[in-house]
Amino acid sequence: MIDIKRIRNFILGPGDNNGIGMGYIFSICGLAFPIVALWNSRAVVPFIAIVTLSAIILIWKRGLLVSLLKIDDWLLIGICLLLAATVHGAFHVIDTKEAFVSSLKVFANTSLAILLFFAATFVTRKEAMASARCVAIGTYLVGTFLLCDVLTNGALSFFFINMTYTWNYKYFWFKSASTTFAICTLIAVFYHILEKRYFHAALLIAAAIFIQINIGNRTAAGGLVIAFACGIGYHWIGHLRQKILAIIIILLFLIPIYILSAGFSAEKISQFINVRNSATISVVYRMHAWEFVLQRINERPIIGWGLDGSKEFGGETAAIISDPIMGPLGEPVPLHPHNGVLEIWLELGAFGALAILLLLLRGAKILDARCQNATTRICTFSILTLLACFFSFSYSAFSSAWLANIIFVISITYPLASLGSMQNRNQTHSSD
Repeated sequence: MIDIKRIRNFILGPGDNNGIGMGYIFSICGLAFPIVALWNSRAVVPFIAIVTLSAIILIWKRGLLVSLLKIDDWLLIGICLLLAATVHGAFHVIDTKEAFVSSLKVFANTSLAILLFFAATFVTRKEAMASARCVAIGTYLVGTFLLCDVLTNGALSFFFINMTYTWNYKYFWFKSASTTFAICTLIAVFYHILEKRYFHAALLIAAAIFIQINIGNRTAAGGLVIAFACGIGYHWIGHLRQKILAIIIILLFLIPIYILSAGFSAEKISQFINVRNSATISVVYRMHAWEFVLQRINERPIIGWGLDGSKEFGGETAAIISDPIMGPLGEPVPLHPHNGVLEIWLELGAFGALAILLLLLRGAKILDARCQNATTRICTFSILTLLACFFSFSYSAFSSAWLANIIFVISITYPLASLGSMQNRNQTHSSD
């Protein structure tokens, strides 16, 4: 006879009587999230919504919902500023109807983030490890599929979704799924390191980089390397790490103010590269798009061009950007600037940028305070660095699918980050 309970405990973990049962919800989420992303990258949005609703219902049944009112004051100020900038930005664009819909999405995603982060505070030490283990299982399943597809030159892609591998575009249909896979890889590595399985962690990282290179996701491949380098560097800085990180974040967010006057030019970068291939064309095109966006930001630095304002600079009627070396490249803004900082400045102006800056600074400080040893600090900030790479080079800052990935990752990482300080307590829930 099949022992269902034993199978459930093997996959999801045995649970923890010291908690409120939140572990099962997070374990199911961790196991399914990378698989759902592989199936349909947009499906992660309703999936996270269902997970959040389930978690909040559980908290409500236990009579603990009132503790949500203990939200950090600085985070609350940042959230209010962001929502105010979003509402304001929805009313000074050409297509106000579409911008209004986008503003509702921002409100919904913000609510999901607040509620699931709140739910994560009820995950116990035992449950945190179980959920990370489930992420590792889901990551291995997705990684195996992607690796087999790469090694067979797209045989699985052709069989399941009728897509054919090409040298120029490689496996472009897996770009979003491979992004989620890269992020989940670092969570799985975090789990292996906590379990002192260093060989498993190294092998997984190597396999993930190999897969990302062959899929054609350069941001993910490079990001995995950069992430650990930055995580290690952040720990080695010592007691000044928080101040140095804050300075770096502030300087990055102030780029639109000083970068053009500092002599930034896409043509200079193109002349410096002076090699024409698919990779360099992509880089130079992005530089031209960023230069164009920087010029538009300087025209409306305070209020921006409105939510979804990026779309006003693209489309069939837009002039084509051309480079002396790379040739014709494309429209000035291809859907969005492919840089989160520039997109926030472009659409929401200085007020929106200030809101996000405040949230990032406060969030980084909270996570750093939870990391009590080298292992948790390096792994936690490696994950955050990888998120920053995708935020800087790949996705729209307001993409619901991308925000769902961020919500998932931080919710899983938050309990893991404090494991080093939980030797004498069972729950991660605290008043901070």
